[in-house]
Amino acid sequence: MDWENIRLYRLDTNKSILPFDCGDSDLNEFLLNDALIYTQSLIAVTYIFENTKNQNTVAFFSVINDKISAEQTNNSGWKKFRKSIPEKKRFKSYPAVKIGRLGVAIQYQKQGLGSDILNYIKGIFLDSNKTGCRFVTVDAYNNKETLSFYEKNGFIYLTQSDTNEDTRLMYFDLITIV
Repeated sequence: MDWENIRLYRLDTNKSILPFDCGDSDLNEFLLNDALIYTQSLIAVTYIFENTKNQNTVAFFSVINDKISAEQTNNSGWKKFRKSIPEKKRFKSYPAVKIGRLGVAIQYQKQGLGSDILNYIKGIFLDSNKTGCRFVTVDAYNNKETLSFYEKNGFIYLTQSDTNEDTRLMYFDLITIV
């Protein structure tokens, strides 16, 4: 991917969103109709990659505060999860940031951009971590392609109880790349 004409910005009221279609109507609608409302309500922050030469939106992602807690998994899963935390630092929940939405325009898919964005998000919360954030979470669409994408990028299933749901809760432990 040629990054020369790609610009990243945080969505706000001063900028119009350039055309975007990732092939998923829910993601398209979120970006075009809901993302700014979530930003103004202080619920999520959306970042947009735009191609200034082609005048289109390349990709976007939204992040929101989250946590991983015992209620999200069964006892054995929670015990297994907590083994990665030093014993003196074990709590009932741990700080996380959730990737609320992530979409890549059709013409830019299958070029590694989604993985680049995940690495960028991981970097943000390692380098500019102002409040403490141990994990990146995602409610991944429960289909083979999406789950495989997140697995390939180091995400792990938090529980097996959601295998028949529309989404699967997955997490990435930032300590693994410190």
